[in-house]
Amino acid sequence: MKKKTAAAARRPPPLVTESPLSPHSPLTSLSTLSTLDRGVIAYQLGRTPRDLTGVGARCPYGFPAVIETAPVLSDGTPNPTLLYLTCPTLAAAVSRVEAGGGVRAFKQACADDPGLRETLGRVTASYRERRAELLRAGEPRLAGHAGEPGVAGKGDGPAQATARLQAGIGGPEGPDRASCLHAYGAALLAAMSGGLGAGALAAEAGAVWDRFYPALDTCWCTERRCDLAGRVQRRAVIDVGTISVRLLVADVTGDLVQDVVRRTEITRLGEGLRRGDRLLPAAARRTAEMVERLVVEARSQSVEDVLLAGTSATREAVDGREFLTASAARAGVRAVVLSGRQEAEAAYAGVTQDVPGDPVVLDIGGGSTELSLRRGIRLHTTSLDLGASKATERWITADPPPTEEVARVIEAATEILEHDGKAFRSDERSRRLVGVAGTVTTVACLAAGLESYDRDAVHLRALHRDEVETQLRRLSAMTIQERTRLNCVQAGRAPVIVAGAAILLAVMDALGFDQLTVSERDLLDGLAAHGPW
Repeated sequence: MKKKTAAAARRPPPLVTESPLSPHSPLTSLSTLSTLDRGVIAYQLGRTPRDLTGVGARCPYGFPAVIETAPVLSDGTPNPTLLYLTCPTLAAAVSRVEAGGGVRAFKQACADDPGLRETLGRVTASYRERRAELLRAGEPRLAGHAGEPGVAGKGDGPAQATARLQAGIGGPEGPDRASCLHAYGAALLAAMSGGLGAGALAAEAGAVWDRFYPALDTCWCTERRCDLAGRVQRRAVIDVGTISVRLLVADVTGDLVQDVVRRTEITRLGEGLRRGDRLLPAAARRTAEMVERLVVEARSQSVEDVLLAGTSATREAVDGREFLTASAARAGVRAVVLSGRQEAEAAYAGVTQDVPGDPVVLDIGGGSTELSLRRGIRLHTTSLDLGASKATERWITADPPPTEEVARVIEAATEILEHDGKAFRSDERSRRLVGVAGTVTTVACLAAGLESYDRDAVHLRALHRDEVETQLRRLSAMTIQERTRLNCVQAGRAPVIVAGAAILLAVMDALGFDQLTVSERDLLDGLAAHGPW
C-alpha cells in the first residue's frame, strides 16, 4: 500500500450527498440536503440559509464546510457566487491568512506564474460548468440562462444578468485581481472533495491550497462544535383560531425558538358561531383551504414535524374537532384541539422565552380570552368566554358602533373579570402584564404610528392604558372600510378590532395595570418548543 503524502493526509473527505446522488447530480432542490445539514448550516451562519443546492465539501466530522447555492436566487436575482465557506473555524483560519498579506501574495503569484493561472483556469472552468449544469437542470424560471441572455435581477438588464451568471470565482476578474481568499478557498475545497471536476483536478487544487492556505488539519475545531446543531429541530405549528390561521416555522433547540417563517391570514372560522353550533360552511371551507396552503409552505421549508392546533372555535363548534381532524388528515399532519388551559399554558411558555419573572399573560383571541400567571411552581390559568369576534357578534351591530355598544363590551368583560379574574390582579408579586395576539399587536402598531406592521418594533414595546383608550376611541369612530385602510389593520380584523380593543381596556382596568408589554412570542412559540410532539 502506498504511503499517503502529508498533503494527501490533510485532504478533506469526499463530497457527501444523499444516495443515490453522485457529486455531479443536479442538486437543484433544498430537499437534497438532510435536516441535520440544514440545521448545521443555519447554526454556522447564524441565520436561515437561502437557496441551497448542495454541500460542496465536508469537514472531517462530516458536517458541511462548503455550501453550494443556486445560480439564480428565489427572488430572481442572478447569483454569481456558487460556493461559500460556512465552517466558522475554517473561515477564521482563511481570514488570518488574509490579514497576514495572503491576498497580496496570491495575486502576485497568479500574475507571475503561468502554471498557477492555468490550474486556476481549469478550476474556474469547472466552476462555471457546474453553474451551467444547475441552470440547465433547474426550474423553468432558470431555463435558458447558461451563457444566454439571463434573468434580470434588481437593477439588472439582460446583459448585466448574463455577465453575473458567467462570472468566475469571486467575480468577473481573474485570480490576479482577487480581493479575498474565501471564494477561491471554497472552490478549491470543492474540487479537492470531488464536487468540482474530477481526477487530476483534485490533486491540482490540493497543491494550490497547500501553497496559499493553512494546513487543513489546523483548520477544524477540536470539539465537534456543530454537534450542537444536531439538537436543532425544525418544526411548524399552525394555529387555527376563531379569527385567523397563523403559521410558525421555527428551528427549536430546547426552549429556544428561532423564527424561520411567521405569518397570519384572516379566515374568520368562528364567523356567526355560538357554542354548540356547527361551523358555517363558507368559513370552514376558506379556513381549510388556508390550512392546506400553509402546510405546503411549511413543507417548502423542509419541515418534518407539523402540528395543527385548534383553539376556541374548534372547541365550541359541534363539528369543530371533526373539521380539524379532517383538515389534518388531508394535509398529512397531526392535529390537537387545545383546551382553554392548554392554550393559556402554551401562550405563557411562549411569552416567557423573552420576558423574565412571573408576568400575567393576556391572550385575547376571537372566541375566548386566556389569562395565566405562575405562583411558585404552579401555573394558574383561566379561559374567559369572551373574545373579539364573539363580542362583536353579541354587542356591536352598527357601523361605526355608537358609544353605548362599545360600553356594553367593556361592561360585559368587566363583569366576567370580576368573577374569574381575581387571581390575576396586579399586586407586589405580579406587577407586569404581557399581552399577545392580534388585538394587542394591532393596537400597539397603531399607537406607535408605524407606517406598516413591523414585528421588531412591536415586540416588547410598552403599551400604556391611555394609548389603548385613545386607539379605541379612534377605531370606534371609523367604519369598517375606514379601519381597513389603516396601515396596521388587516382587512379581516377590521370588523372585530373595536371589540378587541374594548376587551383589552377592560382587562387593564379590572386587573389594575396601567401598561402592558407587547409580546410577539405567544402560543405558537410555546407549542413549537413544548408540543405536544
